[in-house]
Amino acid sequence: MRHTDNMRQYSNVSKFLHWSVAGLIVAQYVLAELAENAEHNDKILEQLALLANHKSIGITILVLALIRLIYRLLSPVPSLPSSMVKWQVNASKASHFLLYGLLFALPISGWLMSSAKAYTVSWFNLFSLPDLVTSSDSLAELMQQSHHYLSEALFVIAAIHILAALKHHVIDKDDVLNLMSSKFSWVLFVVVILLVVVLLGRFVNTVPVNAKNPKAEQALRLESLDEPIVSKSDLPLWQIDYQQSTIKFIADQAGASFTGEWKRWSAEIQFDAKRLDEARFNVLIDTGSGFSNDQERDDTIASDDFFDVKSFPQASYRAGTFLATEDGYQSIGALSMKAISADVVLTFNVVEDGEFKVLTGTAVLDRLLWNIGTGDWADTTWIGQSVIVEVRVVAKTD
Repeated sequence: MRHTDNMRQYSNVSKFLHWSVAGLIVAQYVLAELAENAEHNDKILEQLALLANHKSIGITILVLALIRLIYRLLSPVPSLPSSMVKWQVNASKASHFLLYGLLFALPISGWLMSSAKAYTVSWFNLFSLPDLVTSSDSLAELMQQSHHYLSEALFVIAAIHILAALKHHVIDKDDVLNLMSSKFSWVLFVVVILLVVVLLGRFVNTVPVNAKNPKAEQALRLESLDEPIVSKSDLPLWQIDYQQSTIKFIADQAGASFTGEWKRWSAEIQFDAKRLDEARFNVLIDTGSGFSNDQERDDTIASDDFFDVKSFPQASYRAGTFLATEDGYQSIGALSMKAISADVVLTFNVVEDGEFKVLTGTAVLDRLLWNIGTGDWADTTWIGQSVIVEVRVVAKTD
């Protein structure tokens, strides 16, 4: 970076980057406040959307700050007025150093916090960013506190920066403020704030409060989850090793996928590749046992809007139709959740692993078919409509 007396103002590129970032920072504080208000009013989906937008803006600021830093290092900048005393020049350099540091530290601390909370960050639902760390409650708490204190520090340093610029303009009557400002820059600053807050502040909600998926009304409703669906089989039951077996689900939240697992389930599996007509699956899942590395998300999954575990503590999958395919097998069975039943195809393989048989399978579900996510949660912008279920069963046979 080199100073020059020939420049009366910063370049238009510098002004654009400066005032765009300034507007985004102000908008960030507004979005954070709106998210906190949504949390206090138990508007969890609104909070999720606001925080997702907050994170996307944070990543945008990080990228713009990096571009601005590189541009500033490579481009000449106008000299400060010769009337400025040395301590003011040093203070100006120190404030710029702190501001740049905070513009990097704040987004990165937020990114670390989300990763530690098992919330993958996405950029406006367009693509996901890699997690910086594995999930950790202690690290998440540390990063949350750091993010809070860094945001307060940025507020203080930015306020000092603004007051110093106004002091130069009003009291000293020099050109310090004019070096970076113009009518266009002020308009850009206001427009950025308004656009971000209005477009991303969740002031418009197009999803009806009682929205339902009409397909769910067409599904077969069961009076009891214990109602028999498949006939009995004479094939031996698999002796399942539940410690090595898992039923996982992969869903999309705010443009980024997350993985959860049903911790409590039981199954009766009768399968022989040579006797497919006699194969049977009978699986029961405790819907209150969902675990996704985040307590708030797990509470939401168990809530009335999702699995309503108080009214429907179990889900079941019962299959009696099996087909051989080029790559393995398929089972066609009834998946029953919230007293709604619909056919689901599980594509799977079975391999021998020493004394064990290992079944691995995948199914893709439309959550709205079972009214998983009602009301505002029927909006698939923030919670994806498709859910992938991955099954791994390790067992011995009699």
